[in-house]
Amino acid sequence: MTPGTGGSGGPDRRITVEAGRVDVLHRLALAVRPLDARSRAAAGPGLRVGYEDHPAPGRRQRGEDLVRPLEGHGATGFVLRHATAGSLPAAVTVRVDDAARRWIPRRFAVPLWTRAELSGSDEQPPTAPHVRADARLLVPWLLPGPGYPVPEGTTGLRFRVTRPDPGGTPVRWPRVDAFGPGGVPLGWAHGDEHGQVLLLIDGVGVLTYPAPSRFAVALRTHAPDPPADPGTDPAAGPPADALAGLVAEPVVRSANPPRPQDLDNEVLRGTTRPAGYRTAAADTVRTLTVGRVVRAADLPHTPA
Repeated sequence: MTPGTGGSGGPDRRITVEAGRVDVLHRLALAVRPLDARSRAAAGPGLRVGYEDHPAPGRRQRGEDLVRPLEGHGATGFVLRHATAGSLPAAVTVRVDDAARRWIPRRFAVPLWTRAELSGSDEQPPTAPHVRADARLLVPWLLPGPGYPVPEGTTGLRFRVTRPDPGGTPVRWPRVDAFGPGGVPLGWAHGDEHGQVLLLIDGVGVLTYPAPSRFAVALRTHAPDPPADPGTDPAAGPPADALAGLVAEPVVRSANPPRPQDLDNEVLRGTTRPAGYRTAAADTVRTLTVGRVVRAADLPHTPA
C-alpha cells in the first residue's frame, strides 16, 4: 500500500482524454507545503508530515503508530491521495514535525474535497466543476525550534515558559508575542512540549538610528488552559505520543479557485491564539542584545 493513499487496487474509473480511454488510479486529496516562517522558503528536508489514524480498539499504540505518512514530493511538498480502495474521511488531522527539532510541530484539522467532487468534472456531462490543485493545498508556517540553524548576527532570545508553581513546571506548547518600544510588534514564536522558545527578531521597532546595542522587549505569553495533557502519569515516563496536547487548529476548506486568504492567513502563520489558550495577565520585560541570541530567565505564565 502506498503511504498516505488510503489504499490500493484497480482503477477508480475510466475517462476519455485526447489519447483515448484511460484508467484513473488516484486523485489528489491534499498537498501540504510547509514553509519556514523566517525565510518563507520551503521547510526541510527531514520533515515528517502525515495524517492521524484511529487507534485499534483495546490496543495501546505509540504516537507514531497513529500517523500515516504522506508521500514526499520534493518541492511540491507532501501528498495525500484518494485511492481506489478504502476511503478517506471528510476531514483529516494533519501533523507536521521535525525529528531534528529545527521547527516547532503543528497540527491542523483539514476538511477534504470528496472523491465525488473531484471526479465530477470527468462525467459526461460534468456534474461538478474542475477543482484546481491549489484549492487542495495547505501551506503552514513553521516557527523556529531549539535546533533551528540561527544565522550569524540574528537578534533573539532563548527561554522557557513555565507555570507559576514552586517547581517551575514547563508549559507545553506555549506561544509568545514580542513588542518593542511604543508597543510595536516585533515578532512571535511557538514553544515545544518542554516550554522551550526560540524568539527571533527582525528590526528594532520605532527606535531611532543608530539603535542602542541593548533594548527592552515586552513578551506576552499564551498557553493552553487547562494545561495541555501529556497523556500519561509523570511517574510513568514520557507520553506515548510526543505531540500530546498540541492543539489541532481548524482550517477552512479553500474556495475553488483559492482566494489569497485561503493560502495565507493568521491560522497558517501561527499568529492567532488557538481555542483553549489563555493570555497571561501581564507582559514580561526582557532585554535584547542586537545581533545576538541570548539565553533569558524563565518566563512564568500566569493566566488572566
